[in-house]
Amino acid sequence: MFFDTVSVKHFESGSAAAAFVADAVSQACKDAVAKRGVFHWVLAGGGTPELSYRLLGDADLHWAAVHIWFGDERALPQGHADRNETMARKALLDVVPIPAANIHSIIFETTTDNAAAAYTEEVKAVDAFDLVLLGMGEDGHTASLFPNNPALSNNALAVPVHNSPKPPAERVSLSFKALNNHRQAMILATGASKADILQAINKGEDLPVCHINDALWVFDQAAWPN
Repeated sequence: MFFDTVSVKHFESGSAAAAFVADAVSQACKDAVAKRGVFHWVLAGGGTPELSYRLLGDADLHWAAVHIWFGDERALPQGHADRNETMARKALLDVVPIPAANIHSIIFETTTDNAAAAYTEEVKAVDAFDLVLLGMGEDGHTASLFPNNPALSNNALAVPVHNSPKPPAERVSLSFKALNNHRQAMILATGASKADILQAINKGEDLPVCHINDALWVFDQAAWPN
């Protein structure tokens, strides 16, 4: 059995799970700022965490001390509707007073390889991420680390992802090396579409999302009806 009572938080609804995550982010931010004066937070993409971001819009946090990093990004121009950053900006980043310099975008000016190399250089400045928030795809991928993709074995901090099974084919992702350099990690998996893959993981199937160390998994009843 992969999951246990220590590693799982289970909620009746996706909205309750999202609220728990928002509260956890808020508390992690307050703790990090009190201890170290800065909060380095890796954001998940996709639709699942959007409600958590919206709930944080009214949070009374020291936003000037928050640094935003992206677990992955699609090779699309700045502002494109399908970029993870665009969703995060609309839901949270553009409604709270985070300094522009504290939002660490993944920028595709030339090649995917160059974008990954540039992000690696930025990430090197971080001692450890205070909170890594991730989602999970229906194939067991997390960030843009897909099953059987060569990016899985790349030890750079940010890695180019070619031939993604989900469009667009070109992406950049933080690597396992970077994602596991955390003080806290959470994986938010909600909705009935995640139920089958979670059962497969619990029975021992080895998928990319399983390689995030010491993560707290956050489920709703639809994803984990146990």
